[in-house]
Amino acid sequence: MKNNTKKEKLVKSCTVFLCLLLTGCGTIGLAQEAAFESSYDNTVEEEVDIYTSQISGILQEVNQEEGTFTLYLPNAGEEKILIYDGGTYVQDKYGSALAITQLVPGEVVNADYNSSLEKAGRISVSSDVWSIEGIGKFQLNADKKTLEVGSDLYSIRPDAKVFSAGEELDLNQIIHQDVLTVKGMGHDIISIIVEAGHGYLDLNNEDALIGGWIEVGQSVIQEISPDMLLTVPEGSYAVRLTADGVEEMREVFIARNRETVLDLGNVELPASDSGKVSFVVRPESASVQVDGVDVNHLYTVILPLGIHQITAGASGYDTVSEYFEVKEGEASTVRITLNEASETSSATVSGNSVEEKEKQDETEKEKNDKPTVTVTAPSGVEVYQDNRYMGVAPVTYSKTGGSHTITLRKTGYITRSYSVEIADDDQNVTLSFPALEKESTANTKPQTVSGNQISGNSTKRENVSNNSTVSGNKSTVSGNKGKVSGNN
Repeated sequence: MKNNTKKEKLVKSCTVFLCLLLTGCGTIGLAQEAAFESSYDNTVEEEVDIYTSQISGILQEVNQEEGTFTLYLPNAGEEKILIYDGGTYVQDKYGSALAITQLVPGEVVNADYNSSLEKAGRISVSSDVWSIEGIGKFQLNADKKTLEVGSDLYSIRPDAKVFSAGEELDLNQIIHQDVLTVKGMGHDIISIIVEAGHGYLDLNNEDALIGGWIEVGQSVIQEISPDMLLTVPEGSYAVRLTADGVEEMREVFIARNRETVLDLGNVELPASDSGKVSFVVRPESASVQVDGVDVNHLYTVILPLGIHQITAGASGYDTVSEYFEVKEGEASTVRITLNEASETSSATVSGNSVEEKEKQDETEKEKNDKPTVTVTAPSGVEVYQDNRYMGVAPVTYSKTGGSHTITLRKTGYITRSYSVEIADDDQNVTLSFPALEKESTANTKPQTVSGNQISGNSTKRENVSNNSTVSGNKSTVSGNKGKVSGNN
């Protein structure tokens, strides 16, 4: 029994020692492993910022297909193209996230980029630039590069950029009917964005309403004249037409940089014993008589139905006498171009005393001495001043000082308007504009709509194309960039 008890005590002692030995070794091993892992965890690799170059400029374009955007750098006078991708962070000036497609051309932005990769890591709207939005009333002087808004006068930097619907424009392609956003630093404007632009309203079959009035909402109120082309702010409008015995309402939609044709061929006219006559006389300084009575040929006149005689004369030109007929329900346009007189014919007094002839020559001289505006280029385009047709360039017409909108139009080309400042003095002015750009072939099929019914095609003149007409509506793309020059 004693030997067995000793054996049991020996076994128990060995077991306890073995447990202690094993337990001690395990604890040390675990402690060493924990210390190693802790040391590894504390050696975290720091992220390196590779976008260490900074740049500021005016956004000109975002090319989604190529994944690039273009900045204009005013101080350097050059462009910078950078790459962007899904990892590029874009934000507004308050730090809120944006999609890059929310940035519009004309926005002033800062970019952090990698100069080796030419890739942007961050793009943000500049917080150093002020912005004024929704400017609908302003005075723009493109020659002096000033913009007056209320009582504030801003200078427009020579390198300022102008954008309309993503397209870059020249400064004088902004007209008084546009709505603007301007961005600048200090008191200088560095970028202009056309929020709402303008389109064109062309009247078709309007002859019977010449001398009446057209009201396009509250935007345009004007006497109807032959071959007029109205510039109208983009949007939907109720059009009111009034003339003798006529008052009609139409609805039109004006799209930016497009033409809308309003077909007036179905206007119901009252019976009348008289008709309206307009005159196109060259030179414009000629004196005009109808049935022996002096008339101002610059305005539409109302004459009894029937045959009438018109006589036109000017100093240095042969006098012309012709007959024309005024018909019921039709507006007439009489066109006369005088030929320069030979020395013999100009010295002849026909039917007038010498004294009367001298008085007439003095009157003609006064008319010829009036200052003029001459549009020389581009040749062959229709020229409109403040919606009125002035002729085909090169064309000369009487000068009126002040702010004017000059519109150029030609078949197959993009219609363009320019703001010009004409000095109120006795000097002649010569204007030259850039060539018009050709229209895209995507808008060459005309469509005519009468009310809400498609009724076939109609054109006002042979040189009008790419129009959809609505009694109603028409669309023609317009877009061009260029500069205008004026010489006094």
